[in-house]
Formats: sequence, structure tokens, C-alpha cells
Amino acid sequence: MLSWLSRAFSKRHPLIDGLTCGAGMPYRLSEIAARHNVHYYPIVSSARAFNALWKRAYHKTAELLGAVVYEDPWRAGGHNGLSNTENPLQPEDPYPRVAALRKAMNQFGLDSVPIIMAGGVWWLEEWAHWFNNPEIGPIVFQFGTRPLLTQESPIPDAWKRRLRQLHEGDVYLNRFSPTGFYSSAVNNSFMRNLRGRSERQVAYSSEPVGEHDTPHGIGARKREVWMTAADREHVLAWEAAGYTEAMRTPDSTLVFVTPEESRVIVADQVACMGCLSECRFSNWSQRGPNYTNGAKADPRSFCIQKSLQDIAHVDDSAGQTTADEVVDHNLMFGGTNAWRFGNDPFYASGFTPTVRQLVEQIMTGR
Repeated sequence: MLSWLSRAFSKRHPLIDGLTCGAGMPYRLSEIAARHNVHYYPIVSSARAFNALWKRAYHKTAELLGAVVYEDPWRAGGHNGLSNTENPLQPEDPYPRVAALRKAMNQFGLDSVPIIMAGGVWWLEEWAHWFNNPEIGPIVFQFGTRPLLTQESPIPDAWKRRLRQLHEGDVYLNRFSPTGFYSSAVNNSFMRNLRGRSERQVAYSSEPVGEHDTPHGIGARKREVWMTAADREHVLAWEAAGYTEAMRTPDSTLVFVTPEESRVIVADQVACMGCLSECRFSNWSQRGPNYTNGAKADPRSFCIQKSLQDIAHVDDSAGQTTADEVVDHNLMFGGTNAWRFGNDPFYASGFTPTVRQLVEQIMTGR
């Protein structure tokens, strides 16, 4: 480990040790690192992903590979690299997945390159069987959730209060993100609203086809669409409850929302800033000539830029109740272990550590 740290910090760029990137398959990461003579730290969620990256690009710049970050797709916070073959409801043990990654790396002569375990790390003593383990090799642990609750952490006080109130299971994987990826977030009113929006959803057709033999008028002009008789009964109940606005999705379904929610969704879609290369919520794409992803804007998603800005800049001076409501009504990313803030003795009696105190505590193993 010391030899690796010495190698990493002894030369190259005076301010930047390396680059890290996930978000899909970052093939060009090694190319960018080589251009500036710095290390690169790719983020992967499986041995298969690293194998593809290595064979396509990374083998050309092996000497600059500083480490490989294994981000657990079930336990890490934020957007996760869960593949279509993996069940979001059935988390897999990270040990065999990381051991498989090490085996693949060793085949490429990367025995001394560390793996950085990210996602689900809380107490180091829970990972003691990974230390000095030939199946795992050189291992480093990344703490992404615990530093949120420190004195230096820039997140608002309302966010920090909410972290202390979480219970096991309050952070879960969802697929509402406009990126199309699964993400791990707190199950607050914001997420419950998105879930309810999708649950108030029926398939429809523009003319009677098969079981879609029951007409229903939508919109100000009550333009007829066709759905099953059972679905129309659901629609009538939703409309009676105030969810009177039908919004079309790219999957030939209708979701039913309140008039106010419909206005907000449309306004957010119109105000799209193009923060993603492609956005499901607004149908924006950076590719010309039409700069659209070719699908309808999806009202089942949301403007992620707006929500992240709102929760990051909560005005704590507006009062605790108001600030807490803002946090409750916006996207709150977190690792699945975030609930442990509430029962870890280290945080008892409202204690908020400095970063130094947190690191000292981490080094004790608990």
C-alpha cells in the first residue's frame, strides 16, 4: 500500500493526482489521463465491465491505472451501474463480485493495482476478512455517506437532520431518474409522489384495438382514447380524487396527475437547460440536427437539475419546518447505509463530528 501511495504522489501533475469517472462505460478516461500524464481511476460495478474497458482502451495506458473503483450497484448512493441482468430487489454479496474483479485484473498483470470498495462501507471491522486476503488483493475503502454528517459538510442543516431520522430501508433503488439509470435515494415525499404518478398509469390506444374497447375523453376537448374497461374504472376513481390531467408517456400510456402538478411538469420540461447529454424527462439530446432523443418527454421522471439545486441550497434561516419541507420534497441521494446515522453511538446526542474526528473514528474500525 505504501509503495502505491508513494508512486501516486511522487510525480506527475503538481495539483491533480488522477481522474475518476463512471456514468456508463468511460472508455476515453485513460486517453484523457494520458494526455495530461495523470492517473485514472475508473468506476465499475462488475468484472465484466472492467474486462471490456481494459480490452478496448485501458491496456494501452496500463502504467497510469491508479486503482479501480468497485461501486456496489445495490449499496452506493446516487446513480448506480445496475445491469439489466441484475435484480434491483436482490442485493448480491460484494465479496464474490470484487474477488471476480481481482481475478480479471490479475490476468492482465494488475496484481498490485488497488481496488477501491465503494458502497455500504460504515465500520471497517465489518470488512476485516478482506484485509490481507489474496482473493481481494490490495484494497482501499471509500466513505461516501458518512462525510455528509460532518461540520465541514456543505449540505444544509435540514438535510443533516433528516439523515439522523432515517430507518433501515428508507433508502432504496428507483428508476425515475431522467438518465435512465437506477439511483439510490431517500424514500421521502418526493419519491412517493413519483411512485404514485407511475402507479396512476394505464395503457391506451387512439382507436379501439382488442381489449382496448372502452372510450374515455381526456384533455380540455375530451378527445377520446381507448382503454380496457377495468382501467377506465381506475381512471374514474383517480379523476374523482383530483388527478384529472392525463399526460402521455413514450410507452403509449397515460399518467394521471393534478392540474397543478401538470403545470409544473410542463414548465420544467420547457425550461430544460440541457444538463444531460440526453434527458428522458424533456426529450433533449445533444445530437443534431433535431436535438431530440426521438421519444416523447416522459412525465414519470423529473428535472434532476432543478431538484438537486433546490435541496443543495435550502435556506435554513427560513425556519426549521420550511427547510425540512424543502428537503422532503426534493431528490435526496444517499447510500443504503444512511439509516445507520440514527443508531451509531458515535452520533449520539446529536453529535456532529469534524472531518478529523470522523477519520479518527474510522481508523478505530468502528
